[in-house]
Amino acid sequence: MNHRPYRHTSVAFAVALAFGLPAYAQNMADAPEGDDGLDTLESLAPIEVQSLRLTTEVLTSPAAVDVTEARDIQQGRAKAQLDAALNRTPGVYANNGSNFAQNLRISIRGFGARSAFGVRGVKVLVDGIPETLADGQAQTDTIDLGAVERLEVIRGPFSALYGNATGGVVDITTTTPASGPVDRGELTVGSHGYRRIEAATAHERGDWGYALTASQLDIEGYRAHSEVKKQQLTGKLERRVGTTGTLRLITRVLDAPDTLDPGGVTLEQAQSDRRSARDANLAFDARQSAEQQTIGLVYEDQLAQNQSYQANLFYSHRDFIQFLPFEDAGVVAYERDFFGGGVQTTRFDTLFGHGNQIVAGIDAQIQQDARTRYDNIAGDRGALGLDEDQQATSIGVFAQNVFSISSDLELTTGLRYDYLDFDIDDAFVTATDPNDSGSRTYHEVSANAGLSYAWAERQRVYANVANAFESPTFTEFADPAGNGGFNSELDPQKAVQYEIGAKGEIGTRTRYQISAFWIDVRDELVVFNDDGRRDFYQNSGKSRRQGLEAKLEYAVNDELSAMAAYTLADYEYREFVDDGGVDYAGNAIPGLPEERLFAEVAWRDSDVGYATLDMRYAGSFYADNANTAKIDNAWIFNGRVGKTIDAGDDNLTVYFGIDNMFDEVYFDNIRINAFGGRYYEPAPDRTFYTGLAYEL
Repeated sequence: MNHRPYRHTSVAFAVALAFGLPAYAQNMADAPEGDDGLDTLESLAPIEVQSLRLTTEVLTSPAAVDVTEARDIQQGRAKAQLDAALNRTPGVYANNGSNFAQNLRISIRGFGARSAFGVRGVKVLVDGIPETLADGQAQTDTIDLGAVERLEVIRGPFSALYGNATGGVVDITTTTPASGPVDRGELTVGSHGYRRIEAATAHERGDWGYALTASQLDIEGYRAHSEVKKQQLTGKLERRVGTTGTLRLITRVLDAPDTLDPGGVTLEQAQSDRRSARDANLAFDARQSAEQQTIGLVYEDQLAQNQSYQANLFYSHRDFIQFLPFEDAGVVAYERDFFGGGVQTTRFDTLFGHGNQIVAGIDAQIQQDARTRYDNIAGDRGALGLDEDQQATSIGVFAQNVFSISSDLELTTGLRYDYLDFDIDDAFVTATDPNDSGSRTYHEVSANAGLSYAWAERQRVYANVANAFESPTFTEFADPAGNGGFNSELDPQKAVQYEIGAKGEIGTRTRYQISAFWIDVRDELVVFNDDGRRDFYQNSGKSRRQGLEAKLEYAVNDELSAMAAYTLADYEYREFVDDGGVDYAGNAIPGLPEERLFAEVAWRDSDVGYATLDMRYAGSFYADNANTAKIDNAWIFNGRVGKTIDAGDDNLTVYFGIDNMFDEVYFDNIRINAFGGRYYEPAPDRTFYTGLAYEL
């Protein structure tokens, strides 16, 4: 058991912030008009979100919800991965931004950190279409940062909204026709062979509108064997139907034919040569290739003046092959079809003389994987070792209601039932490899309840309780015995969250939000690797997450602004004895810094240009369940400047950026519980880039 020191200074700061800001807000609310000492703006525009299934204002929702707009996502950035945009949000930790073969790892309140690749425990949606599969896994490689217009994040297990995710929701909106008129071309080049080319257009013409973003990304990579090549297309075609309806056709295309994987190395190798790749990754030519095409159709309309509905259909096809750094079954390939749809209706009415909003609907999804594994013979495909047809079916029925108890007090309640069915049809049966076909079925009920109270004008406090579940994915169901089929000992993890918080505005230039959470988890899914080859998963007994999150945004004037997002949390195994009899109770859950801070100062003048400085701090954490491999804290500073030049009716923007400007030595990714101490993936050193954007 490992007893970790408590950070008294950090806790004192967080508690002071939690109680001090609302108190200061009360003083400001009681102060006479004009006594705030600031040249105030007319007002702070309300921020609305749709990720809660009901269009509602961030301030009134009884949950921790954040919004990041296009300017903060794209302006002056290299636009390689989503991590830069996500790390602005308290409670969210996104890393692995430089190893494209392993995909971005996203964790919210500690859920998702176990993922060896891709996203687990977090529901990802793009333009209302699920990017998270029926089995609970998501990839972000199809999401082009240059096309992202808005990013909403719900923190915590609000599964009564979406099901099968204990961490929360990332809801992404890509460029809309209403963003235009715009026609833009952009070129960015930088260190380590970075080159990105983008073309974008968005227009509305009568009842029709379209938006299209195409990009090509080429990176030689900071580390050996880390080259990336990918092309992406994001499109949207809209048609107004009647006076209230909108039909939207959405498409995304990915072609990533050559993405190399440098692998994790030991601490000694990382200290000796940070740019080196693992020897086995070179010997077996570890890499992946992916193609994906997604098409979706979304229709929105009014049934009556007080009732609307939305329906969607989608289809996605993905071809994937990955060469892993070992011989036996070291090549993974699959062809995937993922399709489904959903319908929901929202009604605004009165109940017992009080305002009431209700949304109800159904989601249905089917995932079909034709999955094979082959031996990896020095980077070439060898003999077949596994051939399975996998199908996951997910059906969810949900309802959420917001009842106005009074003009100042709202009660939100939600309920969802999920049916999940996993089937494996084993087509590789020999005398030594028996038929491993099988199925697993789950019936899960999730619920939430929350109160939001307006104790002063534009000031809210809230509390909520929610439960959630998270099933193992097909990858996590893999049998450690080395056979196909299911690991019969693996169960879904289940969580119960308790949360209190405060949100508000101070004067007319400042927004704040503070939340405290407590989450108890049973049967947490934990990764292990005991032979240096595949990752497998097991359930721990009980674990706990508790913490504080705070965010402050301040506009000094129309051009100068500042913001900070802070997280202090404790992630701990409460009961966990592994198969070898080792007791990890009291240890920290690996891969999760307990303390994180993001801060930014930005100056922007639409007629001149912009200058932005941001800082990201991640506290120390552990790479393994035993808490023997400690990862040091890191301070990373980044800067961007841009100059807008008039070119007649057009605009030319020239920008320059520095990432990791003080050349901090840190790790971009940690491979949790990796065999042989190969936890470490070094992050790039000081990186420069520059770009030109020409807009008609």
